[in-house]
Amino acid sequence: MSVNDRFIKIDEVIQCVGIGKTKILELSKSGKFVKPLKIDGFSSNLFSFLEIQNWMEEQKKKRDQTYNTPS
Repeated sequence: MSVNDRFIKIDEVIQCVGIGKTKILELSKSGKFVKPLKIDGFSSNLFSFLEIQNWMEEQKKKRDQTYNTPS
């Protein structure tokens, strides 16, 4: 884990990406979003902040490839 990484709850994930909880969980289940971590002693699943940031960067790269592809 990177020094800049930390575990965050779903509420903070929602704030980071601007996507609702239901859609985040749906995308995660289908493998299109970061998978949550189940850590013993915690009642809720947690996410890696760094993995969320990396996912967001990947989405931007996909967008850039789409818009930079000649028609």
